[in-house]
Amino acid sequence: MRQATVYTETIIHSAPEQFAAEAPYQIALVELEDSARQLVRISGIRAAIGDRVQEVDSQSGYPIFEVIS
Repeated sequence: MRQATVYTETIIHSAPEQFAAEAPYQIALVELEDSARQLVRISGIRAAIGDRVQEVDSQSGYPIFEVIS
């Protein structure tokens, strides 16, 4: 599983139609271990800038990460 650090994050309250039923939800720009950055969905506990997260799944091609406890 890929791990990363949260670079920045936000909560989506007004989502596109395909995700409207899931709002509000959190997305984050994360910095992967190879220094690349990727926009991901955060599941479970809300992530803050600087938190370590790991990939746990993908949904419709979007990676889903969770905070490492």
